Amino acid sequence: MANLSIDLTSETDIALDGRTSRAVRDGIGERLREMMAPTTPLPPRLQDLMSRLRDIDDAPSIVSGSLSPR
Repeated sequence: MANLSIDLTSETDIALDGRTSRAVRDGIGERLREMMAPTTPLPPRLQDLMSRLRDIDDAPSIVSGSLSPR
């Protein structure tokens, strides 16, 4: 069995401050949203199902507060 572990030395470690880290994450997220944006509209049946799912998500919960997930 091959050893798949990676040996990271101090030469390859990069420290980013919080502001830079956030900027990198935001940039990656923006590019992913652009790349993953649908290029064609959804078929009508799938649009209907997505609309129903949104309605269900917005509906009040039928589970009492003590049983709902935290």
